[in-house]
Amino acid sequence: MNLRPLVFAVLCVSCACASAPKINYYSLGMESSDEARPAVNLTVERLRTTEALGRSQIMIRASATRIEYYAVDHWAGGLGELVQQRLATAFGPPVEGRNTFKVSGMVVACEQVDRPGGSEARVKLNIVIRDADEARYQPPLLEKTYQASRGVAKPCVEALVDVLSRCVDQIAAEIAADVSSL
Repeated sequence: MNLRPLVFAVLCVSCACASAPKINYYSLGMESSDEARPAVNLTVERLRTTEALGRSQIMIRASATRIEYYAVDHWAGGLGELVQQRLATAFGPPVEGRNTFKVSGMVVACEQVDRPGGSEARVKLNIVIRDADEARYQPPLLEKTYQASRGVAKPCVEALVDVLSRCVDQIAAEIAADVSSL
């Protein structure tokens, strides 16, 4: 029996495994920023994502028509779930005696945008607000698109993710202000 092909195959597989890149995983920061102070209770339901954001890699909008993804930098979980958790942290725990509203919607953008002067972080959420006691088929109390963007000072993914977290905090504060006036 000729063992050369088998030895060659084992060597090829071993070399391929040895050269696999290390994957870096990131999550939006989950510490409270205290920017959002709603006068009501806000319960964040599942947030959907667009198909382009459904991948685990962090997205880069390289131009108006071209997107790219970081090769070894991935989200630690589903992006919709990460944004949901960040919003829930920003809104804080429920307070007894307050009205409660449900927040749902879609993550339309959570990405790096390449600009001639440098990169910026951009988050865009389509948000729907309903009374907690109302059925899903009832018209919402509020339906609005929120967007926040900020420059990224350092050209690294960790800095990008930190700025994306702050963009979600800014949107949380805007949602809290809008819902508090309902």
